[in-house]
Formats: sequence, C-alpha cells, structure tokens
Amino acid sequence: MFLHIDLDCFFVSAARVKDPSLNGKVVAVAGGNKTDIFGDFIESGVIVSASYEARAQGIVCTTHSNLAKKICPEIIILPTDFELYSELSNKLFTLLLNFTNEIEKYSIDEYFVDLAGTKFDSNPLEFAKFLKEKIQNELGLPCSIGLSKTKFIAKFATNLAKPNGIRLISSPDEISEFEISKFPGVGKSASKFLNSRGITHIKDVLNAKSVFDKLGKNGITLYERICALDSDKIEKQRQRKSLAMARTFAPIYDRSVIEKRLLVLCRYVSFDVYTLGLNPSKFELKIRYKDRQSISASVTLHEIFTQKLLEKTIKELFFTHDKFSDFAITYLSVAVGGLDTKESKSLFDNLPNKNKTIDNALTKIRLKYGIDAIKSGGEI
Repeated sequence: MFLHIDLDCFFVSAARVKDPSLNGKVVAVAGGNKTDIFGDFIESGVIVSASYEARAQGIVCTTHSNLAKKICPEIIILPTDFELYSELSNKLFTLLLNFTNEIEKYSIDEYFVDLAGTKFDSNPLEFAKFLKEKIQNELGLPCSIGLSKTKFIAKFATNLAKPNGIRLISSPDEISEFEISKFPGVGKSASKFLNSRGITHIKDVLNAKSVFDKLGKNGITLYERICALDSDKIEKQRQRKSLAMARTFAPIYDRSVIEKRLLVLCRYVSFDVYTLGLNPSKFELKIRYKDRQSISASVTLHEIFTQKLLEKTIKELFFTHDKFSDFAITYLSVAVGGLDTKESKSLFDNLPNKNKTIDNALTKIRLKYGIDAIKSGGEI
C-alpha cells in the first residue's frame, strides 16, 4: 500500500508554526515584498499560498496581492520564506524515517511512503490517522493523506481528502465517475486533447490506450497510472538534470550592472553545485530583452567545476551573445547541466585544484553564515 502526504496550505501553515497568532486569520503568502538577491526591493505580487479563510472569500493562488487587499482589506500578506519551508519539510522526512526508509520526496510539501513490508500495511487507514495526528502535534502542520495500491491513485485520493482529511481508494473503479481533468498529471492541453476524443471521465480511459499513445511517452505513463498498471516504486533520490538560478527585474541598459548580476547568479548556482556534490559539464546563459526578444547560449566543458570557471564561462557567453547591446535587459538565467555525482566525487577527491580548494572553504563559510556572507569580486 502506498501512502501520499500533502501538507495543506504549506507556506501559510509554515508561517503559522513560526507565528501562532496567525491561526484563524485570513492569511496569504505572496512572491515579493522583500529584497531580492540583487538588493532590489520587490513589492508583493502574485499569491502562491492562501489560507482556507482567504479561499472562502475568493482569494486563491495566482490572485494578485493588490486585488486580494481589495477583496479583503484585513488580509495578512506575507513574503515567502524558503529556508523555513525547507527546514519543516526536512523535519517531516525525519519523522517518517521512524516508520520506514521507503520514502520519496515528491516536492517540498509532498511525500510518498511505501508501507509494503511494514507492520502498518495490514491496517493502513489506522496508521494514516495516527501519522496525521503525529505530524500535527509534533510539527504543527495540517496535512491530507491518500492511500492506494499505486502511487498516483494515492495522490488522487489525497486531492479528494483535502482539506485536512484521509481517503483510501481500494480500486480504480472507485474513481471511474470523476472527470479526467481531476487526475494528477492531466494538464489543460492533455485534458482538451482527451476530451476532443471522447475521453471526459476516468471510466473512459480503460479502452482508449491508442488515444494515449498519441500523446507519446507521457501519455503512455499517464494511461498506466490511471489504470493502475504501472509498477510503482519509491524514487528515493530523483536525478537532477540541471541546476539554475534566474531572475526578472526592471529594465537595465548598463552592461556593467548586468555583469555584476551575472556574478550573483553564478554564486548561487555554485553554492548549490558544491552542497550537492556535483560536477556539471554544461554551462548555459539565457537573456531576455525589454522587447521580449530572448537569447540562449551554452557550452560544454570537461573540467573540474569551480565558481571561477562558471563566472568566466558565463561572462564569455554573455559578451559573445549579447547581440542587442543597445536594448535593456529584463531577465537573466544561469544554469548548469550534465550533472554527474559519481564523476564529481572522483574529480573532487582525486585531482588537486587551487580554485576547488578555495570554493570548498567558501562553501563551508556560506553554509555556516549564509550564502551572502562572502561575495565575489565585482559583485553588487
């Protein structure tokens, strides 16, 4: 039996753990309303998490904070706090380890747990009730839990259990009357495609494999998930394909300011690379101009990764590919790919490199005092 946990209104719930006086009040978390990594102040923007008290008044995710204030003047709008979210998510993982190590972190506020081989598999519903209460009492976080024989039907069960409930689905037949658009992973485009071919409800899926085949690999996967045909297993460590740091900002013409911002993005990407023990080989830069024209450029280098190497490579890509130098820039993205933890480990451990040694020391300092504790020369 698979158990799926989804923390309810996680960003709002996390804020309430930190400040219990927010309990019962109309609260939302919005992007912005803080100083970003470049030192720019960003006013509150789109809401990314709304309490159920806020939802009752028509305030949901994607509502702009200015509109939310007009709808409900007493609403409390808070900035995001990803350090807090990560801390609480990790605490939940540690709590789950008390029962099994077959745990998959699906997102910062979602976990799959495989109960097979544990004593809890004989009475999963009773265990779910116990676990839900434990998460609430020890972490202060409300959650919803779904149970089923496959992962994504368990996730669908969680959606049906929200808010703050538990749902067990023993057979796919129990969900046959639900609209296909309600199933996890069926986006708007897929839903439109399926509806146009007569697949409007989950019960229509069983004899329609040929239609899902037309959606390619993702369609086949979706068909197997809906029909409970997939051989599910817990993915304990999802393989990363890339790491990126990107920001949108007010138009900037001055290329010296842009260069400094690139260094800031490189610092953040480098920190993630080192803390995850990776050795990327692909370096990518994306630029967007005020007129929405975009440029992407990348290069592959088989060298030991260092922050200096990333900074040098990204600056070279920028000065080579900045084809509209008279235009203001509004967006920058620095990304690395070709991630290989095994290669990374052997390279880091066996080859001497002065810059690598410096980066290791910088990473230790930043882990202790924060990523902004030490900046590169030329940074803002």
